[in-house]
Amino acid sequence: MGILSENPFAQAIAVSTSMALFMIGVAMGIMTMLSPQYKPLPFAMILLIFAVIFIAASVFFENRGADHVGSLIGGGIAAFAVTFAVTAFFTGILYVVSNIGIKGIGELGWDTIVSALAICMIASMLIIKAVQHKGRGNYL
Repeated sequence: MGILSENPFAQAIAVSTSMALFMIGVAMGIMTMLSPQYKPLPFAMILLIFAVIFIAASVFFENRGADHVGSLIGGGIAAFAVTFAVTAFFTGILYVVSNIGIKGIGELGWDTIVSALAICMIASMLIIKAVQHKGRGNYL
């Protein structure tokens, strides 16, 4: 991991690739959720994800100066968005793993998957640079 922390090119590729894989997982999950054969994640898991993110986001917003009601509302909004993204990601991963031999990625074709990965890598780099420019932080 020492080489990765010193090399800005390796950092950029690692971060954008991992974000791209997450984006593809979310996209596959949303497509699966919209299909008639959709088997949802257990409600208990979705509720647990929501609860953990709600608590963390509420504390985050309260530490940033929001009042109690504002931190709860912000925590609820953040928890809803993150829970949807995480649920979609794991649904997409379960779809790919369970259908790898039947239809999964093979149905889409490797050229489509590689193209989606490339587009998502570019999009993630643009997102990183936009956030970095806005916050003037050192993310990469």
